[in-house]
Amino acid sequence: MARFRLSQCANLFLWHLFGSWPLLGYGCTMDDTGSYHRLSAELLRVPRKALTPEETAFLKVPNNASARASLEFITSKPHVAGTAGDLEMAEYVKATFEKVGITAVLDPQKVLLTYPVSSALELLDVSGKMVAKASLAEDTLDSDPTTHTWWRNHTFNGYSPSGEVTAPIVYANYGLPEDFAALEEAGVEVKGSIVLMRYGECFRGLKAMNAQKAGALASIIYSDPEEDGYAKGSVYPYGPWRPKSSVQRGSIQFISLCAGDPTRAYNPHGMDVEKLCGFSSKELIPQIPVLPISYGDALIFLESLGGKEAPNNFRGALNITYRFGPTKGHYKVRVKVENRFQSSPVWNVIGTIPGSLPADLDQPVVLGNHRDAWVYGAADPNSGTAQLLEVARGLGQLLHTGWKPLRTIYLCSWSGEEYGLLGSTAWGEVQESILRRALAYVNVDTGVSGPHFQASGTPSLAQLLGDVLGHVQHPESKKPLSEHWSGKLYSLGSGSDYTIFIDHLGIPSLDMAFSPRDAQYGVYHSVYDSFTWMETEGDPDFTYHVAMAQLWGLVSLRLAGTHGLQAPLPMNLSIQAEAIEAYIAEIKENITSLDFRRLDEASSIFKAAAATTMAEAAHLSQMGEKAPHEEITALNERVGLVERQFLLSEGLPGRKWFRHCLQAPGLYTGYAAKTLPGIYEAIQAKHWDLAQSQILAAALRVEAAAAYLAPSSWPQITVTV
Repeated sequence: MARFRLSQCANLFLWHLFGSWPLLGYGCTMDDTGSYHRLSAELLRVPRKALTPEETAFLKVPNNASARASLEFITSKPHVAGTAGDLEMAEYVKATFEKVGITAVLDPQKVLLTYPVSSALELLDVSGKMVAKASLAEDTLDSDPTTHTWWRNHTFNGYSPSGEVTAPIVYANYGLPEDFAALEEAGVEVKGSIVLMRYGECFRGLKAMNAQKAGALASIIYSDPEEDGYAKGSVYPYGPWRPKSSVQRGSIQFISLCAGDPTRAYNPHGMDVEKLCGFSSKELIPQIPVLPISYGDALIFLESLGGKEAPNNFRGALNITYRFGPTKGHYKVRVKVENRFQSSPVWNVIGTIPGSLPADLDQPVVLGNHRDAWVYGAADPNSGTAQLLEVARGLGQLLHTGWKPLRTIYLCSWSGEEYGLLGSTAWGEVQESILRRALAYVNVDTGVSGPHFQASGTPSLAQLLGDVLGHVQHPESKKPLSEHWSGKLYSLGSGSDYTIFIDHLGIPSLDMAFSPRDAQYGVYHSVYDSFTWMETEGDPDFTYHVAMAQLWGLVSLRLAGTHGLQAPLPMNLSIQAEAIEAYIAEIKENITSLDFRRLDEASSIFKAAAATTMAEAAHLSQMGEKAPHEEITALNERVGLVERQFLLSEGLPGRKWFRHCLQAPGLYTGYAAKTLPGIYEAIQAKHWDLAQSQILAAALRVEAAAAYLAPSSWPQITVTV
């Protein structure tokens, strides 16, 4: 019987596997964007596992000239999902994959889409005469030639129904439930009104959902300069921030209820949307017209408001007195939206590099970025698309030298993401045979919109990320990226293509980006998110594009492995165990009416099982080439697939499509994650019996994960915890 101490074996595992000591400075806290786990700065600077010859060769391939050329072509014309431009860019990505030696196919998926026809927004006096109107157009710029496009005059929200409403207008701040509660407390009547809200704090679709629930007849959403305009700095084209006429487009699907096509037109495995999501199509998209506008246009209607002065938390950066409303002097507002709904294909591109493992042992690694944009999408998402093509070039170079991955690698260029994660969700729901054994999903959406590295992901991938960051240079300081990273690994919620993989299928996932610090970049979802913006403001030298491509590729190479070299997977389940402890500690704060003992016990059991598993991995790593392949295979089977054990068979209460018991998008945030979401949402609603049942449900899944890790044929290890 082999006996090891955790302090010895876990450290040996991490040294042999990562070339570094364990990341013990770990915790969980909250900020305005959701849960995150903090890895200590000191432990991000530990010695790194040396680069392999293949990794060294890969890192030399991505270059700024190639990334620049790719982005310039992709952003040369609008490519909204389902349009001719989208298909042209899909064919370009496919051809690029094939040119470097990667087999690729177009994967069309039939989905529901909407396109703008016309819109109007007017202020009317008591006689019904128009006294002012919104331009509903983004200004052309001589310095940015692509701003001369039909789309600049057709700003819209995806999935808004058509409709025409004339009514008083009220101001509901961010459109959060507490904002509507503040209006009710102030005696402001929302029912029968048009609600004006500002972007920020929660997903735009949930703003529309909350307004609809409150009885609004229509909604208008604008970008206040406090969020991403002149309050942040100089506006485009004199700086990176949102100019006066800029409009943030975007989907208003109720994404925290269910992601993907709200009709499930592709009918995955004979299941309709109600069977998959628990909602009808009409329950997943608004039934009132919704229109996005600029802060230049919003000023007209904000200045027309009477009523009480709004509190400080309702105030933005415009030089006005923010008021609740309604419209003063019995003025009203007329909003008209005409959108065209149609079912049509969107085109995923799937590139495949087969691994050398047999199908029953293969654990595919999936890389993904969406390609569709609201107009040009130079930052969101096509900086990531250019980086994906650089990763493909690097992997293609390795293939030409005779290299072969141990595990299959899929390179996926998704479409329809902007409408509600349509392409990736369809592929994930249809391709069960491929994803049944998938090891990880690595996502890059808006690869570059600023200089600060941020990441969200499954805690078991934190050690791998921290290690790889030590091998990629920061474009400006030339120091390792690990020295510039905050150490915060945010929990995954929704809002990008990882959603199907982690929230529904239980596949460990990672999402990475370079972005502005603590802000959305200034031209998000506007006509100004252009190649010219990227070339002048976002990443003029394209060095951040290169850094992200290097990072993305290196993470993928270490997950996929190399043919002929069997080794324990580079995943740390002890960090996962620490995360679960932190989630529980966080949710227990100030809660005395619930019994958490079963969940605490389950967490302790999982922590011990994770420690035992890491000790087993350390032992096999120390043996090197002498390690029995069958033992490594059995270990990797458990480590690579254990995340599925956290899935709830019935899903979260009230939203069955979201199945992960440890994290999900917040019901009223949409993007930002909530940890232990079943428990959290029940506590927020003060449904104490439901909260207690969700504590048990989470405990059972954590216990199942611990049991899954328990070795059945490997000699027992006694671990001191």
